[in-house]
Amino acid sequence: MYVLFFIFLLATIAEFFCIIFLLRKIKNYGQAEIKKMEERRSGFISIISHQLRTPLSIIKGYLEALSTGDLGQMTEEQKEYVNGALTINKDTIVLVNDYLKAVRLDAEIIEVEPTAVDLTEVVSGEIKKLSSLAQASNCKLIFTNPSSLPKVKADAIKIKQVVENILTNAIKYTSGHGRAEVTLSRDKGFVRFGCQDNGLGIPRDQQAELFTKFFRAQNIIRKDTKGSGLGLYLNKKIVEALGGNIWIESEEGKGTTVYFQLPIY
Repeated sequence: MYVLFFIFLLATIAEFFCIIFLLRKIKNYGQAEIKKMEERRSGFISIISHQLRTPLSIIKGYLEALSTGDLGQMTEEQKEYVNGALTINKDTIVLVNDYLKAVRLDAEIIEVEPTAVDLTEVVSGEIKKLSSLAQASNCKLIFTNPSSLPKVKADAIKIKQVVENILTNAIKYTSGHGRAEVTLSRDKGFVRFGCQDNGLGIPRDQQAELFTKFFRAQNIIRKDTKGSGLGLYLNKKIVEALGGNIWIESEEGKGTTVYFQLPIY
């Protein structure tokens, strides 16, 4: 029974990622063709993702029941296999939800609820939350608390998501003695966030695609095959919906700096 669950799970995941891989290869069309293809691709991904959500959730329930021993005791080896399958299952559910979120964003303007947000407090909180991940990855997070900055116009929940994604990428894509330094500063009517790491960097010929949907640089894929390629795309949607902008400076083999700025409240 355990083997059948595991095989079905892997087959489902393989089918999904084969589809995404093929769709990513569609290039070199005129603008009209690109728009039509993008609409078809979004619709196709939406259908496939919706079809995957139910079986993935059912599999998750079965695997959790097995993992907790509700269906009987297992050997240590069986537990290891089941827990491994459960981890893959959960990761895939996150990816499917990310793809559905991206499709919905194509169809409508992202909704934000701007309030006065202390960006220093947000950054400090996210660094604290990710400190264990940074330590496990041998990456040093550095943040010098600025003396005094005005609050920004932001959606507190969504801007936390943006900061968390940027910091997580900085941690994941450094190797050895990693380092990520976060800065906040005032720039006329904006507060600017910057995160500079000494990680893999992005090849110059791929940088134009950084904020496009599903894009992941080839050197990033070689290091970590998991990922939806939606993080920066969603970050850009959120920041621009708040009246700000986001950009990246990067050099392969030396590191990346991600900037965004938001208007002062």
